[in-house]
Amino acid sequence: MASPASTTPTAHPPRPFAVPQRGSSVAGKAYWAMAQRVALTAAAIDCGYFVLFLWLGSPPLAWVNLASIAMYLGAYQLIQRRRNTAGILLIWLEVIVHSALGSLLVGWDSGFHYYLWLFIPAIVIANSGRYAAPMVLALLAYYLGLRFACDHWGALAPLPGKGQQIVNTLHTCLVFGMFAALAAFYRRTILIAENRLLKQATLDGLTGLNNRAHFHTLAGHTLTRIQRTGEPVALVLCDIDHFKQVNDRHGHAMGDRVLVAVAGVLARKLRESDVIARWGGEEFLALMPASSLESALEVAERIRVAVEQVEISDQGTPVPLTMSFGVTRVAGSDDLQAAIVRADKALYQSKNSGRNRATAG
Repeated sequence: MASPASTTPTAHPPRPFAVPQRGSSVAGKAYWAMAQRVALTAAAIDCGYFVLFLWLGSPPLAWVNLASIAMYLGAYQLIQRRRNTAGILLIWLEVIVHSALGSLLVGWDSGFHYYLWLFIPAIVIANSGRYAAPMVLALLAYYLGLRFACDHWGALAPLPGKGQQIVNTLHTCLVFGMFAALAAFYRRTILIAENRLLKQATLDGLTGLNNRAHFHTLAGHTLTRIQRTGEPVALVLCDIDHFKQVNDRHGHAMGDRVLVAVAGVLARKLRESDVIARWGGEEFLALMPASSLESALEVAERIRVAVEQVEISDQGTPVPLTMSFGVTRVAGSDDLQAAIVRADKALYQSKNSGRNRATAG
């Protein structure tokens, strides 16, 4: 018997945590690979149950577990053949039927009904309130009905000796482990979603550098710290020369390749302590703490040479790359915007002076 929570079937797309479709993404492939592992693990556990119930003297439950093994292996094959919904429904069917048969045969105190609790977080997380509430209520009705049937008929095939206590202890340990695994699964899902949202909010989607808004945040923190220490700070604004011509002659896909290549050069040539961003279009901006104007000009020159040496071609035709730079010092009394204005003026001087150079401003 396996946890239904980690393989949640639903006729409607889950709201908070959408179950990915196989092949639609890396996450989708990973999800369905995990579902297959769940089916195989559950089949292995039921192999152990088969032996346990034969040892405890309950052949009916042993054969129930044999049927469960077949159902889990069938679910594994269905998911492998991309019949995902059918595979997940088969897993859920196994849990529901197995819980009922185990409770009726051995008795309520055996703990077979514990597995039904795992449906509650699965239903609530995977569905909106419109569908979750009726499904939870239906589960509650089924659960109470099973409890009533067990109380009314008693154990139809009770286990001898301490068999029921052994089974209850085993079920308690397994369900505790399944709830822990379920919590870990959804915690990881939340962390991945939060990390993805954070990247979307702070990083440029193409180059992976900081975006403009996040640059302001990081630069503000850096300048606040610098004002206390009094160390020099430099600002470098750079622009890819003739970038519009690259797009016009070679297409926007090539333009994207150029932006990514230049961003890679900047990331390699600047320090981890420097704050780098794609400022907009083909412009990039770097705030360099503990850097004088002279050292910033030297860094800009190294970047200029490295960009000029980038080898990129369009179907064998080389695409020449150069960059122009505006470099300025950020004084203690400056605000960031004033420094950016000075760097922008220095950049335009580089452009007007023939491009492919760095100018201090």
